[in-house]
Amino acid sequence: MARKKNMSSRQIVTFLLDDVVYGFDIRIIKEITPSVPITPVPLIRHEISGIVTIRGLVVLVMDIAVILGGNKQSIRSMAQIMIVKTTRELGTVTDFRPSFDAEVLGDKPVGFLFDAVGDILSVETSAIEGTPSHLKEHNRHYMEGVINLKSQPVILLNAGKLISIDTTVS
Repeated sequence: MARKKNMSSRQIVTFLLDDVVYGFDIRIIKEITPSVPITPVPLIRHEISGIVTIRGLVVLVMDIAVILGGNKQSIRSMAQIMIVKTTRELGTVTDFRPSFDAEVLGDKPVGFLFDAVGDILSVETSAIEGTPSHLKEHNRHYMEGVINLKSQPVILLNAGKLISIDTTVS
């Protein structure tokens, strides 16, 4: 009789941004929506793309590329917005302890702009490696780890740290 291993696994939703594959734990995602017209907000931080209205809710849209030190993304026709759960919504998810203080999510919806949605991966937590030490500390700060797939690595991001935009990290 084969022994069943008691391994912990996570489901990761992947997405593309500038031909790099990133991922978030699926339990923090509220929805993924096609890009809608983003309204720029004057005098706001450059990490913020603007705001959108989705089913009557105003959603702040953040640009992950800028947060990670890149250039502001031009909004492509196939671009999508990944909306994360609010603090209250995340509190209803059982058996999940995020790697960040859930309070940073707040009570207003926040979304991340990206190029295209990828796959949903089921990954053993032991397969998630630490962040590579050769990366800039600024970028490592926003990462939870790396999942090495045969096709290419997936960079697992920390949504809480992206939302809080800790500008003290250099």
